[in-house]
Amino acid sequence: MTEKFETKLDFARFLAVEAGTLARELYKNKDKDFVSVKGLQDFVTIADRKVEQRIRALIKEYYPSDAVLGEEEGQSGQSEAIWVVDPIDGTANYMRGLPDWAVSIAYCENEEIMLGAIYAPDRDELCWAAKDQGAFCNGFAIEVSNCSQPDQAVLLLGRSSRKPLQEYLDIVQHTVDANMEYRRNGSAAVSLMWVAQGRAEGYYEAHLNAWDALAGVLIIREAGGLVRSQPVAETLKNGSEILAIVPELERITVDTIMHQDFVA
Repeated sequence: MTEKFETKLDFARFLAVEAGTLARELYKNKDKDFVSVKGLQDFVTIADRKVEQRIRALIKEYYPSDAVLGEEEGQSGQSEAIWVVDPIDGTANYMRGLPDWAVSIAYCENEEIMLGAIYAPDRDELCWAAKDQGAFCNGFAIEVSNCSQPDQAVLLLGRSSRKPLQEYLDIVQHTVDANMEYRRNGSAAVSLMWVAQGRAEGYYEAHLNAWDALAGVLIIREAGGLVRSQPVAETLKNGSEILAIVPELERITVDTIMHQDFVA
């Protein structure tokens, strides 16, 4: 890895921990106006906005020519170098004091994911990866599960508000029909991190935004997993369907869960 990317990886990890620490402090000092409703079961907290503002300020200080794409404030700047950030992924968990939420930081160049860091503060777990350098959590190398049997596998599922409820329920039924167990934890970033750590064999969601997905996509690939999604350029614009899966279960998941013809 070049010195430039080593420095930016250090910065990505710093950003994730700094943001997660701030989010925890803000939660401890929350008041009655802490949570606002964006839509049906869609919430934003004061912390979401303040944490993203802090991330943006730090990027502007250290890398002023880089662009930033974030959940709360959209994109600022135009550059082939872009930071893609979700200040709090799993806001509904965070605002209720549940531990499954995370800060997600990805860095892309020329429409390729180069760096990713995910920090789950309440679990004190920091996972990261750099392209072609492997994946790590709290300083230790991580790998995806080597499970090859559907009836021993756990598939994590996310539900996109952009898709009909019945579509999600159909995916649940397909998962059961494939003899897989399933879970839903309410955070795409945490789910992707769990797949990279070998805690689950896969994760599927019909639509994720770039800030939810890109850091975890790189971490899973560097941990030995497979990810089916749109190209980075398309994901940055419109989001993507995401399937992250261990290699041994890719075919059955594509055929049975996604109901698509498998193409290697």
